[in-house]
Amino acid sequence: MIGTGRRVVLGISGHRTSHLVEWAAALARPGDTVRIVHGYRPIPYAATDWQLPVDDNHLIRKVSERHVLAAAVKLRRARPDITVTSELAGNPAGRVLAEAARSADLVMVGAPHCDRSRLVLARLLDEVDCPVVMFGAAEPLLDWPVTALVRGSQGDEKILRSAFALAQQRGCGLLVLKPWRPPLDGSAGYAEIAEQKALDSYLAGIGEFFPDVAVAAELRFGQPLEVLVEHSTIDLLVLGLVRPHLQPGWLNILLDTVLPAHPYPIMLIPEPGSPSRWLANDLRSHLTNRVPAERIGEAR
Repeated sequence: MIGTGRRVVLGISGHRTSHLVEWAAALARPGDTVRIVHGYRPIPYAATDWQLPVDDNHLIRKVSERHVLAAAVKLRRARPDITVTSELAGNPAGRVLAEAARSADLVMVGAPHCDRSRLVLARLLDEVDCPVVMFGAAEPLLDWPVTALVRGSQGDEKILRSAFALAQQRGCGLLVLKPWRPPLDGSAGYAEIAEQKALDSYLAGIGEFFPDVAVAAELRFGQPLEVLVEHSTIDLLVLGLVRPHLQPGWLNILLDTVLPAHPYPIMLIPEPGSPSRWLANDLRSHLTNRVPAERIGEAR
């Protein structure tokens, strides 16, 4: 999250689009450019019923165009202080959204509602290198707080800075949760006090950059996703993104267990050391095909 003037992608599919636009209006910052993206798979005319003198693909495209334009009009009316563009692409939604995300600072999408939309989200999370906000079924609120989940990893600072920035934007408090398990040697009380002090000290360092945000920190017993299931208050969650291709079961737990218990927005922050699939493939291709330094002159 890098201040005002962000490049934001809002992915729509025709399912609860008005709901997504309302949430996008609530989260956008003045000066943002929001690019509404919708992809659909064209239907060849030969695949339609030959007895009907109708081009089904033409009809579907016209309906999709009106759908995208209506979403753009609604968002402009709600937020005249941002720039809104719209795009309809005749490609599968997963490809369109993943490609649009490569040049974005933030991506907003709705929670999956079918197997196809789950595949679209999985591809996006595998390939995105910026934060992703996933909207659940809850209606937008004006005064909901922000909660961040940290795990004691190198990605915590990025998660916390995003959470602090959100809380500052919303003018609300920030709650930081850290999953914790006591040691097995019986010194749980002392270990918990030391862990809490370390967490408070860490937050104080980052909080200096956000003096208007009131922050509280709590240790919670259990695994990260278990903690989120138990934490079902009305707030926006900020947590690290685990790549689906690295841990396939993580996304299923998030969608099938966490989301039903917490229908409010969830912001996923890509963690350092976990590059997107396309970036990793691009780097691997570069390392495989590059010309050694001592041979560059020969190659010319």
